[in-house]
Order: sequence, then C-alpha cells, then structure tokens
Amino acid sequence: MDRRTFLKHLGRTAAVAGAARWTPAANGAAAVAASDRLTLVGAGDCILSRRVSGLGDPDFLALVELLRGADCAWGNCEIVIGKAGELYPGLKGEDPHAIGDPFAADEFRWLGFKLMGTANNHTLDYGYEGLASTIEQLDRVGIAHAGSGLDLEHAARPAYYDGAAGRVGLVSCASTFPPYFAAAPAHPYVKGRPGINPLNVKTTVVLDDATFQRLKAARKVLGDLWGENDYQGLGPPPPPPDPRKFDFADLTIANGDRVDLVSEADAGDVKRIAEAIQVARRASRVVIASIHAHEARKKLEVSDLFLQPFARACIDAGADAYFSSGPHVLRGIELYKGKPIFYSLANFFFQVDTNGSVPAEDFAAEGLDRRTLDPRAFEDKIGFSRQERFWQSVLPRITYEGDKVVAIELFPLTLGWRDPVYRRGTPRLAHGEEAAGILARLAELSAPYGTVIEIAGDTGRVRLG
Repeated sequence: MDRRTFLKHLGRTAAVAGAARWTPAANGAAAVAASDRLTLVGAGDCILSRRVSGLGDPDFLALVELLRGADCAWGNCEIVIGKAGELYPGLKGEDPHAIGDPFAADEFRWLGFKLMGTANNHTLDYGYEGLASTIEQLDRVGIAHAGSGLDLEHAARPAYYDGAAGRVGLVSCASTFPPYFAAAPAHPYVKGRPGINPLNVKTTVVLDDATFQRLKAARKVLGDLWGENDYQGLGPPPPPPDPRKFDFADLTIANGDRVDLVSEADAGDVKRIAEAIQVARRASRVVIASIHAHEARKKLEVSDLFLQPFARACIDAGADAYFSSGPHVLRGIELYKGKPIFYSLANFFFQVDTNGSVPAEDFAAEGLDRRTLDPRAFEDKIGFSRQERFWQSVLPRITYEGDKVVAIELFPLTLGWRDPVYRRGTPRLAHGEEAAGILARLAELSAPYGTVIEIAGDTGRVRLG
C-alpha cells in the first residue's frame, strides 16, 4: 500500500470513528445517561421441551420483549441439550431424565438469553457426553454459560457476556446433586473429571441426649454387622472418638438439647467460588452469582440454613446480584449491602409433562396408562401438577446506574396450571387476581429479610433504601 492509499484509508477510518462518537447536542446528556445504565433480568429453572418461537400469545410475547429489552438476561438451563438416542444409543421408549432437543438452544437464544447457568442436578443425566453436548449447543448459538466443564477448573471459572452497556460476569454452582456430578481437578498424572461446580454441604443432625444415646448404640450394632471392625489394623490408629458426635451414613449426629437439622457450606468450596467471583469482579461491570439449591427449611419456600451465609459471602466477594433456582417455588428476596439476593426464582419454563421427566411408574401408581390416556384427563393427578405454587413465578428486572442498584421491578408470571399439558409450563405475564396473589405471597416470603415489596397493578417493586 503506497502512502496516498494509506492516508486515504486512514481518513475514512477516522470519519467512521468520529461518526460513531457523534451525538446531537440536544441528546448528548441523554446519551451519556443511557450509557451509564444497565438492566439485568433473571429467570428461574428453564426446562424446555417444546418450540416456543412460533407462539402468538400476547402475554408470552410481552414477556419475551422483557427478556430481549434487557441489556442481559440470565436463566438456569436445567436440561441436557442433545439427542437422547444419540447420547444413549440403546435408549428406547420413555426417559425420566431432563433433556431438550438441540433446538432448545436456538429457542433460548431467540428468547434473548445471554448468560445461563449449567450447574444443577440434571447436568449429567446423560453422562459426560450429555454435559459436552449441552456445552456444545450453547456455544453454537452464542450463549455464554458457567457452572460445568471438563474438569473443576473449567466448571468453576466465570463466563462473560459483552454487551453495549458493559460486560456481565457469571459464576454458577450447585449444592443439590448426586455425588458423582461434582467436577474434580486435574492432576499432573490424572485427568480432571467432568462435572459441575459443587458447593458441598455438611449436615448435622442434633438430637436430645436420650435419642442420641439410643442411636449411638444402634450405630455400633450396625457397624458390627457391616464388618467395619475388620478394617482395624490396616492403617494408623484412628483418633479417639468424640463422645458428643458420630457419623452415620452421610450425616454427623451431634448431642444437644433439641432435635434439629443444621447445615453448613464447605469452607473450601465457598473459598473457590468467592475467588472466581473476585476474578469476575475485576473484569466485569456487573457480576452475577447463581446457585441451584433444593435444600429447604421446614417448607420448600424457606431456604436451608447454609444458604443465607453463602449468598452474603458471594456479595462480599463482589457479586452484584445473587440468583437461586432449584426448589421450583418462589422464595423471598433480601437486600444485602444494597445488592439483591433472590433465594429462588422458581420455574420459568416447566415443560415437564412433555419431556418424559414424569416416570411411567408415577402413572401406574395412579392407576393410569400413559399410552392411551388423553393428556387432559390427568391434570392435577401427577407430581407437580397437583399444586398451583409450582406454576407461578416472577421475572425480576434490576436497573443499575453505575454500580448502584436504582430499581428492582417484579413481573409476576403464570405457567398455566390449568392449561392442557401441551400448553402448560410456558410462562406468560400474569394479570389481575393471579398477579396480585403472586406478588403478595412473595412480599410475605420477603418480609423476614426486612424487604418491602410495593405492589401497583400487575407489577411489584422492591423498596430500596
């Protein structure tokens, strides 16, 4: 390229760059203000088994516009994305696991999702091949994701979405999962194990003295029957037993003055997750921490004891928002250091009736035959369809100006509890009495955290400050 051509090319580049920066004087202030604002929406569990991009329901399409209109939309991908017959070539007939065909990734992208968590108790329903397929399909459509990977390093690392309003980082984990779902780190001589980013939880059963002593005696008898004493002498002598506690299966049994169940997150896992959040904090404008956690305290709508300290630890590490999914019902909202903690966003897509996740034996237990049954004949007969609370949710929209939360709006959703199964499980905006009931219940669940939800018409708003 000669000098004249180079200068001509440089001039064109400068003109394009200048045009990109130029705004009319009258709109200059608005443009600056807009550039400082970022909106984030969060969706709960996404179990998608049917195409939705062809639907024409106005309330569904209005919800889609909320997702697309946000600078970033997050959701929990609670399905394996792939072809069941290819992942398990010998599979025939119904399958009780959570899976969506590859088109599910395209539908998520069409809906407007930019970030998704992939750590949950279904991630490895189809083994390592299923995990790899889910990652491949999300990568194919350009949805950033975090929470699972080929080893613990990959599962634990943040994911990022780069949008016009700035970068949003995500660190995702799960506390509810089969033990073999947890990813393991690589070693110089051993490959890492694929899986999810785990938050292990230590559960202690506290018993009054009389009950503790009876169970301790029974535990000794069971140990003899299991042949545990035969291992003596094979290694160094064990430490002297603690008279106040013993292990039974996966539980620690402790002596106390009451009967209770106490849970605590593994300190090493909390440290690893917090460090990943700190990495994301340095590289992002807004950071999301997400978890998939079924664990409850007395009822599904109340989180287990370990979850509040963990959520707060995520905020302390640098997260700007904490989203939880898992129990399939709404839980309360807490404001901690001005940052929102959503203890459960319930279900977003819940198409469980048409993805094979209701096992055939559940129908047999009800005296029903799935092969010949009219789908409308078993409404409210099986599993989750017995109770409406599993079919209602909210979509929060958080607005940031700079690094400060200035608004949290709540849009109540209905998933069509009374709809036929071929429609049930697809979200749409709720209205009237149903919307008011959802928001009132969420306000009641949030009150113990000191959170006030103001309700106006079909929307709610978290009172800030």
